[in-house]
Amino acid sequence: MRARLAAVALGACVAFGALHGATAHAQVTAPIEAAREVMESGDSARAREMFTALTHSASLREAATAVYYLAVMADEEMNFAAAVAGYRDFLARDPGSRFAARAQARVDDLMAHSEGGFAPLVTLERVRRDEQAASSLAGLRALDRAIAGFPPGNVRAEARLLVGEGYLSRVQRPADAARVLHDLAGDPSGSQELRALAAERLVEARAQLGQEVAAAQEVTALRADPEVQHDAAVLARRAVLRRASWTLLALTLLAGVSAVARAALAKRMGDVLRAWRRPLPLVQLGFLTLGGGTLAKLYDEHEMSPFLVLGGGALAVYLSASAWNVTGHDHPAARAWRGLVCLLAVLAVSFLAMDTLDPMMLEGISL
Repeated sequence: MRARLAAVALGACVAFGALHGATAHAQVTAPIEAAREVMESGDSARAREMFTALTHSASLREAATAVYYLAVMADEEMNFAAAVAGYRDFLARDPGSRFAARAQARVDDLMAHSEGGFAPLVTLERVRRDEQAASSLAGLRALDRAIAGFPPGNVRAEARLLVGEGYLSRVQRPADAARVLHDLAGDPSGSQELRALAAERLVEARAQLGQEVAAAQEVTALRADPEVQHDAAVLARRAVLRRASWTLLALTLLAGVSAVARAALAKRMGDVLRAWRRPLPLVQLGFLTLGGGTLAKLYDEHEMSPFLVLGGGALAVYLSASAWNVTGHDHPAARAWRGLVCLLAVLAVSFLAMDTLDPMMLEGISL
């Protein structure tokens, strides 16, 4: 019984689909199809004549479909006011057409971008529909200048996003990108989605300029999405740690080189070489490098490269510290100070290795 009911239901669905398909196909008559082929061939003038003649057809559906295609042509030619009028005329003539939903959606979209009598939208679309203009500095700058005269609304927001992303990704001008994206992120007439995306791209632009701290301050002042603020704060923190780490390493290595020079002048290089050859620290460094890298690879599927860099950097710090101890003051406070500096230098090497080669490790330790 259930099988029979299923078969009947399936047959009904197939019959409905066939009937619906036949009805939809019937909406595109031979004259409409001929005019559409002319339109697609690029002969807009001839196609317009054919569709205009068909608007007086005895078939109401054929006439309505011709009106629809005239609206489509106006849309493609960026005559948006005529396109809206045409779509609305078509909907009034044939609200049950298979093109009705598409026409209504286009009317809604165009009216949502109608500020300034569609003039700003025309300016935006000329660039958006021209890949060369959208990818060139001249095209982006022209649209950038035009935006100053756009009224608040969706078009201005979308134009700023196009220009900002173009500056950032296509012509590599992060400073200009940051300016435009900042304006969009703080534009109350833009949608929440576009403003959030602009804030995210703003952080990227500032990062390219080495201005991560400024980015964090900007997105906080703009009250951007909390996730964007969090990401910006992370990048700012890493930028500060990166600069501090490089500074500390440079000073540590400079102290080591200076210590070697003093040892050479004092004829104590033998003491330095003996300090460098102590086996236990070298074994510990080898275990830290190979053992840590192996564990990370086996259990967390991380690359071993950060540990190899850590081992090399830690070895350089060890050599500097050993030479520094040979020529430095023997007072306990001085030795403790040198030990603290070298410990921080090893931590700096560890941070730089992860920051450069595997930032996911930093997320694992909340950095």
